Amino acid sequence: MQENNKIFSTHFSIHYTFIDETHETELKILVNNNNILAFSQNDQTFTTRWNLDEIILWLRQFIDNLAEDPYPVSVEGEYASIKDIKAREFDTDDDELFDAYYDKLDEWNLRHRWHTSSQGAILADLYFQLNGDFIEISWNNQDAESGILFENIIGGVSIPKELFVNEINSFLIAYCDHWFPDNSQFH
Repeated sequence: MQENNKIFSTHFSIHYTFIDETHETELKILVNNNNILAFSQNDQTFTTRWNLDEIILWLRQFIDNLAEDPYPVSVEGEYASIKDIKAREFDTDDDELFDAYYDKLDEWNLRHRWHTSSQGAILADLYFQLNGDFIEISWNNQDAESGILFENIIGGVSIPKELFVNEINSFLIAYCDHWFPDNSQFH
């Protein structure tokens, strides 16, 4: 459904398959039946498949610290991913101002962009941000490594907060129960 140029999801789900004892997990995030993690390589379509321990910890932290935290600088853009592209055009000869500006962006990205926890996985570059009663998920896959083409290059969607939190928590619990049955670090 389209409203004020924002796409609101009527369907959000996480699909996963636990592969082997190395913690390798195949992951799909479906938004309106579109896997936003899908990519092609060598004319074949794939989704993320990797040891996702760091991503799981990042998601747990994001959910546990869920709070309004707007993008840290004023730039045009419908989604955080677009704002991040435009914000990184900033330049100045003032080294102190330059460093402070990019430190602010990088700190925000650590809280809202899971790519910093990818640990080498081929993973869509997703941003997550609470906006009122919705979680905005946006992506910027323009700079994927050579030979990788994500199906979703730039865009975003808003998911009802309750649906997002419930689906993420269910995935986190299933992951922990499968890979760490005697450890509650992910719960």
